[in-house]
Amino acid sequence: MDFVNREEIERKLARVLSKDLRVELDKLLNYLGDPPNLANVPPEYWQAGWKDIQKDVEPVLVDALLQQADDAMIRIGIGVDFDNVNRAAVNWARQHSEEVMQQIWLRTHEYTLDVLSRYSGVGEVIAQGYEEGLTIREISERLERMFSPVRAERIAVTETTRAVVEGERAYVAELERETGQRMIPIWMTANDELVCPICAPKNEKPITNGDYPPAHPNCRCGVGWEFPKDGAL
Repeated sequence: MDFVNREEIERKLARVLSKDLRVELDKLLNYLGDPPNLANVPPEYWQAGWKDIQKDVEPVLVDALLQQADDAMIRIGIGVDFDNVNRAAVNWARQHSEEVMQQIWLRTHEYTLDVLSRYSGVGEVIAQGYEEGLTIREISERLERMFSPVRAERIAVTETTRAVVEGERAYVAELERETGQRMIPIWMTANDELVCPICAPKNEKPITNGDYPPAHPNCRCGVGWEFPKDGAL
């Protein structure tokens, strides 16, 4: 399933995230001071630091969602009230961008993630720094992993997939509301050697459990849509 301007959207979102994460890292290092002291970081940084990033991410997700919704309408060939789709896009992007940035911020603060996203928690790095006598530069280098362009790109790929899938779902929901017709979502992969073991078994199969792409970080799967055969709903 092709996404409209996928690479352009991914690059734009990655740029936004990379820039904003760098700003937040600079704030954190400034708070820590030299020698670094975690007690210098105000609670507000962890409670609300994600909000500035969310404000920049939201409009990119809205654009991605609306582009794909418009493309789906052209491909399927049935027009709908796009004002309703637009409202759904804005509402979804605002809620989802808040949720995802809060989760990212929580993970940045507290957890060591698995191989898909390996970052030590800030508190752990600082504590380790005390034990090992690390300098602020060495601590900064370790924290870079959590605020890096690599992480920004991973988030951008995953959230671009999610936004464009939601764009098609918003269009289909409005189509079904206006016409009473039903459409069946079909999981679509690139069906090549790069498809992961999680997604490969789903290829070209109906989505019946409500779980849509992305199935994992860096997932680039999509959704195809079919009308029920023989008029069955």
